[in-house]
Amino acid sequence: MESIKYLRAAKKFGPGYFIREQMEIRGWVQEELADILGISVKHLSSILLDKQPISIENARKLAIAFNTSAQYWLNLDNDYRLWMEEETQVPISVVEDKVSLYSRMPIRDMMKKGWLSNTKELEVLIKEVKNFWGIRDLEFSFIDNEWLPLWKKSQIYNQFSVSYAATWYQMARNYSQSFSTPPYRKETLERLFTHITDYTTRSSGIEQFIHELNNCGVKFFVLPHLEKTYLDGAAFLMKDTPIVVYTARYKRIDNFWFTVAHEIAHILRHLNEDTPFVLDNFREVNNDKLEDEANKIAARQLKHNEILAFLESSTNYLTVSRVTECSKVLNVHPSIIIGALAFNKKLSYRNQSLFNENVLEFIPGQFIHDSLKKD
Repeated sequence: MESIKYLRAAKKFGPGYFIREQMEIRGWVQEELADILGISVKHLSSILLDKQPISIENARKLAIAFNTSAQYWLNLDNDYRLWMEEETQVPISVVEDKVSLYSRMPIRDMMKKGWLSNTKELEVLIKEVKNFWGIRDLEFSFIDNEWLPLWKKSQIYNQFSVSYAATWYQMARNYSQSFSTPPYRKETLERLFTHITDYTTRSSGIEQFIHELNNCGVKFFVLPHLEKTYLDGAAFLMKDTPIVVYTARYKRIDNFWFTVAHEIAHILRHLNEDTPFVLDNFREVNNDKLEDEANKIAARQLKHNEILAFLESSTNYLTVSRVTECSKVLNVHPSIIIGALAFNKKLSYRNQSLFNENVLEFIPGQFIHDSLKKD
């Protein structure tokens, strides 16, 4: 049972109600009381409607007119205005719900991307959030209890960033259901992976490779990262179907190929019941064994060692013609050559604009989420 001190009247009467009551007892009309108090009828009307606060001077006049104390009218007025203020305040429960949402999810960024509707109605927002996560109650402990232990240590900065990354991962899971592929065939993916560089030099190689990934039973799509997550890509399993996600955080051709190669390495070597997902930030330095192995596999498939050997004598005076020659000899896109040199600290990352067009122009639109097309 609620304590009496927390109970509030359903309707609070202001001083105007009690002034009118006293006027009726005496048979006075507004013009008469206004004349008695020495104020205008318009001023008195505002007081009677509780629109005008009662001043100390008018409280004294009312006290004389109705044989009360001035404090009586000031107390009535103050109590009424306090009650009205509390009525218009946002309930504590609303604030608590908003704190729960905004501390766990980048709500504004999700609205901007169209992942949630741009609504100011809390009930609508809560309903959409529940549908987004597939939960019945607005409660996020499952992230801490179930997902946090699976998270790579290199990705865990604090609960705030983990929750944002988990939000992105949930969106990727939801969006992955928009795609269909044949059953996953690991052997076919392994064969495709060994020929990945062949696709890098073809005019429609990116599109062809994505379709081949699908034929292997691997879903692929582009989904932008959320604020404060800084994700480059991800690999995860959904009912035994492997999924590769590219965020296009850096819309470079070399970044696309390295990210895809890295995520394929995770699929072939690391994803299982104990490690159902991996989220990647390539700029974050870490000592994670899985990440180190995936980097080495991706570098090997993209011929980093061959590139370094071919250009060993040219890295200090690298020319466009030398990169073009290396590309033809090794059958690898020139942007991958620049990326390999930067990855192995032979060249500044500032040079990665060379040979790098916007990779999204080469990825079919059906594989790119609408929120990225808006950028």
